[in-house]
Order: sequence, then structure tokens, then C-alpha cells
Amino acid sequence: MSDTETHRLLHDLRNPLNSISINAELGKLTLERTGDIQRAIRIFEIILNECRNCSNKLDEVKTSSNKFSNE
Repeated sequence: MSDTETHRLLHDLRNPLNSISINAELGKLTLERTGDIQRAIRIFEIILNECRNCSNKLDEVKTSSNKFSNE
């Protein structure tokens, strides 16, 4: 994997991780301050979606790694 590809991958993984962190804090504050369960559920759905995005990116890394090891 080239340096450019590595930097792109790191950027692509940081974005959903940042979103997870922000939304986890927002979910916590929403429940603590307003108790709005429906809003908290929407926030947790965002977190779950971003976790899936990270998992997909890691699968891409694994696939790329397997390609390079088989060459």
C-alpha cells in the first residue's frame, strides 16, 4: 500500500470515528438534558451506521493486504 493510499485510508477511518465520538456525546447529553428517547435513538442509529462504515473500511484493508501478500 502506497503512502497516498495509507493516508487516504486513515482519513477515511477518522471521519466515521469522529462522527461516532461526536454523536455518542450528543446522545449522552440528549438523554441527560432532555430525556428525548426518539432523538437519542436517531443519534444511536447514526453511531451504528458509522461503525459499519469503519468495519467496511477495515475489510477493504484486509482485502488489499491479501492482494499484496498473494503477489
